Amino acid sequence: MMIAFLDTEFTNFARPELLSLGLVTIDGCEHYVELDLSTEAGQTRRKAASDFVHDEVFDQWGRIPGAKATEWEMGRRTGEWLLQLAEQSGTRVEVAFDYQTDFELLSDSIRESGLELWNRVREVVMPVNVGPLTGSPEGELAAEQCFRELSRRGLRRHHALTDAGALRSSYIAVKAVALQMARAGQDRT
Repeated sequence: MMIAFLDTEFTNFARPELLSLGLVTIDGCEHYVELDLSTEAGQTRRKAASDFVHDEVFDQWGRIPGAKATEWEMGRRTGEWLLQLAEQSGTRVEVAFDYQTDFELLSDSIRESGLELWNRVREVVMPVNVGPLTGSPEGELAAEQCFRELSRRGLRRHHALTDAGALRSSYIAVKAVALQMARAGQDRT
C-alpha cells in the first residue's frame, strides 16, 4: 500500500478553514497547494486567521512555485494527485496524519471541488492516524532532522509541506526501531 503523509495549515482551532495542504509520499514525492490570499476566500480566511498563523504561517507563503490556488483548485489538484498516486502504485493510498482535522480539511476540500471527484478519491484513500506512533523520542529526533534539512529550501515548521515531511521522517524512524526490536526478539528465540 502507498502511504502519503499529510499536514495542513488552517485559520484557527475554533473554526478551522483550510489555508494550505502538503502531502509527501513514503518515497518522497510531494504535493503542495496554498490558498491564493488575493481571492475573496483568501482575504476572508486571512482575516479569520489567528495571530499565530499571521506570525508563523503567512510569511512562508509563495515559496513553492505553482502552489497558489483558489479553494476549488486546491481540492481539485489534491484529488487528482491522490487518484494518480493510486493508479501509479496500483494500490490504495493510506493518507497518514497526526491530527484528525487535517484529514477532515483534505476531504472537505476535495468534496467541495466536486462530488464526483470525491466519490472516486474516497474509493482509493484510507485515512490513518499515525500520531500515536510518531510521537516517540526516535520520531521527534527524525522530525527535527527533517526540519533542519528543509530549512535549506527556505521552509520551516508550520509550513504544511515541511510538517508533512517531518511526519514522514518520524514514521520511517519509528518503523525502523520497531523492526530492529522485532528482529532482536526473533534472534533470542
